[in-house]
Amino acid sequence: MADASIWTTKEIVTAVISTGVITAFLSPMLTWLADFVRSRTRQKHARTYLCMKVASILESYAIECAELVDASVAHYGQTQIPTTFSLPDPPAYPQDVDWHSLDADTAYRAMSFLNECEAQAASARYANHFEGNPFEAEEAAKRTGKKAHELANVFREKADLQPPDLGHMLQSLLK
Repeated sequence: MADASIWTTKEIVTAVISTGVITAFLSPMLTWLADFVRSRTRQKHARTYLCMKVASILESYAIECAELVDASVAHYGQTQIPTTFSLPDPPAYPQDVDWHSLDADTAYRAMSFLNECEAQAASARYANHFEGNPFEAEEAAKRTGKKAHELANVFREKADLQPPDLGHMLQSLLK
């Protein structure tokens, strides 16, 4: 009597062929899955790095605007003469980052902010030169500084970063 645990040649050939077919299908799928996970991880790291860099650049710009507003208010308080100043240059974003790692809306908001800074600066220059309104530069600095701070918050949220304690430095913008 034959032992039931002994495989026949047909069963062995079937097992070998089945294993080969299953491996042929699973190997590319597992490779694709590994590449997909690796790509997602790289994209998340790139997005975090981008958000961290841009948020810190925007925070720095907001601080510059707040310093101008504070200096202008202090100068006017001491002399009763308005200060004429230019807005800070728009922030320069890093060149070594992948903007594609962000959603289109956030990337667009960051890029269009540079144009908004230029428009606010032009408006302040026009108001000072043609309308005799030296206080428009201060208002423009408040608007662009506040917008930079709000945009920095958006970038921090995208990367789950904690905000720094800049409240006392930005009081003049956040009123």
